[in-house]
This record gives sequence, structure tokens and C-alpha cells, in this order.
Amino acid sequence: MPTGSGIMPLGMLYTIAHLASLTEMSAERFICAATGSNARIYGLNSGFVAPGKDADLVLIDAPEGGTQSSALAAIKHGDIAAVGAVISGGVPRFVGRSRNTPATTRKARVARSRVTQDFAAAAH
Repeated sequence: MPTGSGIMPLGMLYTIAHLASLTEMSAERFICAATGSNARIYGLNSGFVAPGKDADLVLIDAPEGGTQSSALAAIKHGDIAAVGAVISGGVPRFVGRSRNTPATTRKARVARSRVTQDFAAAAH
């Protein structure tokens, strides 16, 4: 969301965790409903990890200090997932500690990137 505050996406993460923890449906299904279903309805070229789709990804993990060891288990348990990185248009926009979610149990890092410095600078 382009709000800059992260309020709307954070609300979606909490809604996913809340619904997954109260039903028999898997956390994966709620994530799909929040991404792919919306992309399909609004005709977006995102929401799916597939060739030809926009490379927009959010890397999530279990929250540090939580009782679960994976993001999906944490969500099913009712905990918000910890955001470790955001990639849009194939460019890492954020990698590290989110200001809006708990810290991740595993740290994300960019190991290799084909994105040139000029392209990354122009994207900001």
C-alpha cells in the first residue's frame, strides 16, 4: 500500500492471522485470498509467483520470541508474521528489520543481485 505508514498491509497481516487461527483453513489459503484473488479480480499483473508476473514479493518469517518456528505455523497460531524483506519490480526495496512487525527469527540478506546501481537509484 502506498500509505507510507504500513497501516493497511499490517491490518491485512493481522486479519490473515486472526482468521487462520480461528478456522480449520490453512494459513496458505488466507495468504492466497489476500494476494492472488485480489489480483485476479482487479486484473493486476501481480499476486502470483509465476513467469511473466510482476516480481513483487514479501518475505515473512516466524516472529522472534514467538512459540512457532515458521511463518505459516505462527500465522496458524494467531501470531502476526514478521516481515524480513520486500521486493517490488524485482528490486529489493527493504531488507532487514521491519518497523511495523516483530523481528524475524532468521535474517534476510541480499546474496546476489543483477540490478544495477543506476536502476535501483532511479526506482527510489
